[in-house]
Amino acid sequence: MRLSIAPRSLSTLLAAAVLTLTTLLAAVAPALAEGSGPSPVLMVISNQDFWYQDYADTRSSLEAAGLEVVVAASTTRPGASRPTVVPDIALADVRAEDYSAIVFSGGWGMAQYQYGFEGTYHDAALHDPRAAALANELIGAFVEGEKHVAAICHGVSVLAYARVDGTSPIEGRTVTGWNGAAPGFELGGQSYPAGTVPARWQVESQGADMPLSAAIGDPQTVADDVIVDGNIITAENYDSAWVFARTLARALRAGR
Repeated sequence: MRLSIAPRSLSTLLAAAVLTLTTLLAAVAPALAEGSGPSPVLMVISNQDFWYQDYADTRSSLEAAGLEVVVAASTTRPGASRPTVVPDIALADVRAEDYSAIVFSGGWGMAQYQYGFEGTYHDAALHDPRAAALANELIGAFVEGEKHVAAICHGVSVLAYARVDGTSPIEGRTVTGWNGAAPGFELGGQSYPAGTVPARWQVESQGADMPLSAAIGDPQTVADDVIVDGNIITAENYDSAWVFARTLARALRAGR
């Protein structure tokens, strides 16, 4: 026996099938969106003289929060640290649109990314105009994309000397960072040996306000010395890394 379906009945069946499929997609869409999560976080280290614990504690805390971390540096050669860190990507190959946030790690080596610094460091390895220009371009892209720009310890000085539309992205903002000394440099005909100039001078001279160490939260520790000012998130040092990473992770999960 041949089964025949009238045109009107076929249309009814198709409409019912489309409605069922639409209902199913609407039900699973939120779960799919939740599972996708934010794009990876780009973490920038220097190829020499970066502070390993600033990097390691921040990275492990971000990953514990479920975020993927991609490590970038001026080149992909192994960083001069113990343990050795091999960057995943060179700054020249980074596309800001592939990442949800950028994080600058700590250590004096991060001075190589200080785009607007007008002095000359005694350590020639810290003079890297190409790397500084690439870092500055990325900071501008993240700022213009209204994405989070974060830094820990001496990495905050990179933000201080960045230039977005001619000004520092932390000018007029409150940040925290390394409360120790800066590497040696020459500026304005004067020579400043390593350890003689407070690192906070590099931040405050660029128009940012930087509270004293342990001024945030519990005065007995710097573990909670993390400041959020708009899309700028900063931390004092590796002791603050866990709270720093968790603060950034919460902001990314919340989409703010």
